[in-house]
Amino acid sequence: MPTPIPYAEYPTTPPWGVPETPAAPAEPSAPPATPPRLFVRFPEEMARAARPQAPAWLPVVFWTLLLGVPGAVSAIRRSTEARHGGHERYPYWLAFGTVLAVAAATVMFLE
Repeated sequence: MPTPIPYAEYPTTPPWGVPETPAAPAEPSAPPATPPRLFVRFPEEMARAARPQAPAWLPVVFWTLLLGVPGAVSAIRRSTEARHGGHERYPYWLAFGTVLAVAAATVMFLE
C-alpha cells in the first residue's frame, strides 16, 4: 500500500481537481473598430446607387416646343418627382428655359 503524501495543511480541493489560479489583471479595452468599407473607388457614390432613375427631360422639351405652358407643367411635375427620388431639379427648368428662349429668339428672328 502506498504511503500517503504528507500535507503541510489540510487540502480543500480533491486530489483530481485543478487548483484555482488567480485572475489575471484585465487589459485595457481596445478602441472600437471602424466599420468595414466597400471596395469601390468612390464609396460615397454607393449611397446613390439605390435611388430610382430620374425622370427624362425630353418630354419637357417636347411640350415646351408644342405649346409652351404644358412645358412648364411638365417641368413642375418632373422636377418634383426628381426631388422625391433624391435628384436635382434644375435640368427640367434648364430645358424649359432654354427651349423657351430659343423659340422666342427664333420667332423674333423670323419676323
